[in-house]
Amino acid sequence: MHPPNIVSIRKLLSCLRKFALYMLCHPPLKFHNAAASFVSANAMAQNDLIDILPLAIEIDEATSIGDVHTALLGAVSQFGYSACLITNLTMMKRPRWHENIMANDWPDDWYNHYNAAGHYRYDPCVARSLRTAEAFTWREIEMRSLSPAANRVMREAKDFGLREGICIPVHAPFSAPAVISLSGRKVEKSDLTRPTVTILARQALSSALRIMSHSAPPPTAALTQREKEILRWVAEGKTAWEISRILSLSEHTVLTHQRNAKNKLGAANNVHAVVTAFLRQEIQP
Repeated sequence: MHPPNIVSIRKLLSCLRKFALYMLCHPPLKFHNAAASFVSANAMAQNDLIDILPLAIEIDEATSIGDVHTALLGAVSQFGYSACLITNLTMMKRPRWHENIMANDWPDDWYNHYNAAGHYRYDPCVARSLRTAEAFTWREIEMRSLSPAANRVMREAKDFGLREGICIPVHAPFSAPAVISLSGRKVEKSDLTRPTVTILARQALSSALRIMSHSAPPPTAALTQREKEILRWVAEGKTAWEISRILSLSEHTVLTHQRNAKNKLGAANNVHAVVTAFLRQEIQP
């Protein structure tokens, strides 16, 4: 596979900027008021939007586990994240959880204390990551409902400088659940932070699994021509309804193609699907 050329990357970045701006200004109806308020209150220039693709490419091209977490932390440090852990998850009562770690950039003192105290058994982030595939921030954990042991985990993490964080759980068929945990002293909380960090974290997990397997990435189903065509229109910022008018299809059919493309690409959302399809050279801008 040949690396994408610079001209193509620039074209796709332009498409992604258009798409992000369109979604901020034309959200789905039920989110319209909240999103419109956000845009008016935070006049965001086009140049302020995150260029996801070069960051994802750097993570995708990593050739060692060290390169993976270096690239990931380099990409998310702009949001205030300074530590990361990528690991498969085991049942909480199992003591040797650390044998499932793929990439560890936690501070040494916190990692050693976490293990010595047996915190994995009571970690509320682990418990929630085993239950859900939705990304969540540490602030979203209801502290009042936690056991004393779980409260201690969160309190002591702050004592070691990990005051805020986000967990991106990944659940896949026939595989152990995994989580990418990112943390720092103070992190940015803009509306673009979570989706951007989620895409980059998932790419880091994919690269870590590829490297650990010591083989090429497993073959995945190719996109159909219609799926590629629809993703190209998605990159231009078109909604499912607009694409249905352009291609003379029903909106339901367009949404079905989008869902099938995301499933094939292992993508969390439409932007993630566009980035992944480009990395696989299934579409060109």
